[in-house]
Amino acid sequence: MRVLLLNPPGRRTYIRDYFCSKTTKSNYLFHPIDLVVLSGTLATRHEISVLDCMAQSLDTAAAMSRIEAFDPAVVVSLVGSVSWEEDRAFLAQVAARGRRVIAIGDVLQENSEARLAEESWLEAALHVFANQDIVHYLSDNRAAIEEMTVRRASGVIERIRVHGKQRGQYRVPRPRHELFPERGYRFSFARSARFATVLTDYGCPYPCTFCVIGTLGFQTRPIEDVLDEIDHLRARGVHELFFMDQTFGVARARALELCDALASRGDLSWTGFTRPDTADDELLAAMKRAGCHTLILGVESADDALLALYKKGYVSSEVRAGFARLRNHGIRSVGTFIIGLPEESEDSLERTLALAFELELDFMSLNMAVPRFGTPFRATMLELGLADASDLVMDQGGASAFLPTRTLDRAAMEALKRRMVRRFYLRPSYLWKRLTSARNLHEISSQAREGIALFARNW
Repeated sequence: MRVLLLNPPGRRTYIRDYFCSKTTKSNYLFHPIDLVVLSGTLATRHEISVLDCMAQSLDTAAAMSRIEAFDPAVVVSLVGSVSWEEDRAFLAQVAARGRRVIAIGDVLQENSEARLAEESWLEAALHVFANQDIVHYLSDNRAAIEEMTVRRASGVIERIRVHGKQRGQYRVPRPRHELFPERGYRFSFARSARFATVLTDYGCPYPCTFCVIGTLGFQTRPIEDVLDEIDHLRARGVHELFFMDQTFGVARARALELCDALASRGDLSWTGFTRPDTADDELLAAMKRAGCHTLILGVESADDALLALYKKGYVSSEVRAGFARLRNHGIRSVGTFIIGLPEESEDSLERTLALAFELELDFMSLNMAVPRFGTPFRATMLELGLADASDLVMDQGGASAFLPTRTLDRAAMEALKRRMVRRFYLRPSYLWKRLTSARNLHEISSQAREGIALFARNW
């Protein structure tokens, strides 16, 4: 049958991806990994097309026209908490025109039975994209489904859960990158305009309480499958990659083997995520040889007590050592911080900014604490009365504060966050570093656009 993979239109630039949703903090927009992975799985059985309204800047009328032109029987759509009211209105129109609508996204990870009961347009919800559930569902082989929320013929809504958190290995057919738009995606750290987003493992083994990825289990993908995908991209002239693995190197022997294989190709350039305590000298040297130029590491807080409370599994001294190793290996660093936790104060924000200066970060990413669906942090915030279970709309990108802290209201948190961004990025020494470190015209123009967008949101 004809199946459309859809990233819906919206009034703003929304990133709906990997059970998270947010507004872009500056100007970036990468390929939604859920749809990328699903493209390969669905293409083995069905005629598929991809419509990414964010990348293609399509409004609702243009998006509906494209959908009508393809005439799919089934639409598999991303949805997000950040855009939920817009998503549900648009997808209800899609369903009203005779399309079956299946959705995947953060807002459906918790109380999905209630969401289906409320939304008659929604036929089913996917909860895993790195398996064969969508194929089994469309083949009416429901006995083989591992985790979905579905409507039974009787009208009963059921969340199927065959397994707990999955471990071990997963396999998916090679993603169909060629179906995604050639233009429209932008990535702050890419060294060329054309890049691809790739996933080599699924989930995360760490229990950080505010992160949804740790609730998904942890599975790795066979290296030969990963290399087949990357070689397909290379054959199409794509040599810049963004690895979406949440902690590159956590399966150490596998990571070193993959790095050796990437290094042997000799023409790859990439960005990834890892942890300060995972990024030792052996791994960093292997990653550098393999083409890694930028790593995104979680700092989160300068306060060891908070790191322990939210189960980060490392202390600030390990953070300092990890970023020092990155500098020694000549790899650019992106430090991510979570601010606006209940314990946050103006003093704690000052300590966080001081740590960002001390780490000599190439880039700083501030993320507002939000009670993400399905996380232990959400359960705590609901229990404390700091969040309301009926409030489904939130922005994980930090464009606005969702939670007050014990000493700061939302408006104060937003103002302090904007001030932190300005103080970090407007230092003359930092601006000079950025200007002199750019390797080519693309990097200069890309970072200029990112900077303009960043300041427009934080002035």
